[in-house]
Order: sequence, then structure tokens, then C-alpha cells
Amino acid sequence: MAKKKNTEKISKEVQAALAKLEVDMVGVARVDALKDGATRNTMLKLLPGVKFIAVLGMEIWPEFLDLTSPEMTAGGINLNDIYQQHQDYIRGRLSKAIYDFAKASRQAGFKALPLAANGPAVDRRVLKAIISYKHVAEAAGLGRIGMSSLLVTEKFGPRVRLAMCLTEALLEPTPYLKDHICRYCNVCVFKCPAHALEKPKTSEAYAINKFACREYVEASGGCSECMRVCPVASPKYE
Repeated sequence: MAKKKNTEKISKEVQAALAKLEVDMVGVARVDALKDGATRNTMLKLLPGVKFIAVLGMEIWPEFLDLTSPEMTAGGINLNDIYQQHQDYIRGRLSKAIYDFAKASRQAGFKALPLAANGPAVDRRVLKAIISYKHVAEAAGLGRIGMSSLLVTEKFGPRVRLAMCLTEALLEPTPYLKDHICRYCNVCVFKCPAHALEKPKTSEAYAINKFACREYVEASGGCSECMRVCPVASPKYE
């Protein structure tokens, strides 16, 4: 009984450390509650004793996003560079926060595996990530996947970047959002310069040609149109 009581106390310390992180969004999901069996198996392979996943999010500021252009500029000043500097800052902040949480978990006696904001390992043959941050974030209640294939949140729309940490610690899960946040207005579909998005089938959240998207991004030097034009929580539409 004493051992169980101590375990509960240590988990509360890790939960408290999660609450102190300087990020915009925090969500928690149970590994054994994940609907996707492949994701569960991958997490257990990465960290065999994993019990919970903490997901952190930070807002991508629309002021920077509005400077972006999906078209390659020949010479001159490319304002996409300013946006990329903002992204670098957010990635750095998120990665530090997720490592701070992992450190707190390990100091409490629980193994942890932080996955930084640069994104997961990807099989580039099929463009499939080892773990989908956005789908885990959806399971943790941070938002719902929209037509753009991006996580759409109530407060920031799709304008978020994510990081996550697997931990053996016992945490308090955050509730799953039952209602869709995406308005299914088709704006991201119509505005996609790569024509990579389509109206999804009734049983699907989105339909995307990942290869067309990647080829356009690489050819143009960067594209964030689906994120930029989304009306959800956008200052333009308030």
C-alpha cells in the first residue's frame, strides 16, 4: 500500500511540472486509450513502459504567417525568411519545454522520451511519420483534424506547432473534443496552390495528395496557404 501511495505522489509531481511549462496548449492522452493500434504499438516500441503522452502546442503568430507567399521569388527579398525565423523560435521554445517535462519525469523516477518540435522520423518513400503529432494531439483533446489535414484548435485554428513526450508517469488525461472545429468551408481546398487537397468522403476528415503537397513546397521554397487562409480563430475574420 505504501508503494502505491508513493507512486501516486510522484505522478502528481510530474503533473505539476507539466502545468508550469510556458506553452500555449497542453494535452494528455492515455496510450491504452488510443484508437489507432499501430500508434500504440509504435509508442510501446519506442518506450516499452509508456503509460501517457503529453502534447504541447504553441501558437504560430498570424502576423508572421501573413508575410508568407506560396510562390518562389527570383532574387530580391523573400519575406518567407522572416516567417521561418519565427518558426525556429517556436520550435526552440517547444523543444525546451518538452525536454524540461521529460527531465521532471525522469527525476521523479519515470522514464520519458521527448519528441521535439522538429517533427518525428518520416518514411520518405510513402511520406508516413513514425508517429503523427496531430493525431495524438487530437486524442489529447487539443483540437480536431480538419479538411486541410492540419490539427484545428478552438483558440488558434490550425496555426499551431506541436511537440510531445512519452512517459511512464501517471497523468490526468484531458477530454477528447467531440465536436468538429473545422467549418468545412472548402477555403483551404480552393486556395491550395498545389491542388493537393480535395473534399473528403463522408467517412473521412480530409483528403490530401501528400506527394503533390511536398513537391510544391520543395519547388516553391515553402507554402503555408492552407494554414494562412483558414478562417477558424483568424483575426481577419473577427
